[in-house]
Amino acid sequence: MPCWKLVRDKIPDMIRASHGDEKIVVKKYTGVEEKEILLRSKIVEEAAELAETGSLEEAADLLEALYEWLQLTGNTLEQVEAVRRKKREKLGGFEEGYVVFWLDRENC
Repeated sequence: MPCWKLVRDKIPDMIRASHGDEKIVVKKYTGVEEKEILLRSKIVEEAAELAETGSLEEAADLLEALYEWLQLTGNTLEQVEAVRRKKREKLGGFEEGYVVFWLDRENC
């Protein structure tokens, strides 16, 4: 099965320069719907990598993908921040570290 993922804009040229004989295909998606799906997938990928490593580098990658998704969808960081503040006021933050266990569920 082929391996594929959305990569930063300069990565294809870097791969070609260092692995010229390696079999790769680069496809550029320009449609908004396609790019939005790819970016959401990238956000999940980067969030998983951040969860695994706790790395600031992965946090930066996650933010880069999120910023691009916001721009593509016509949203702003200020809008996200307004929603975040509203949810925090209503539901609180995560400072206390509460974890809820549902004893009668297989999945959350």
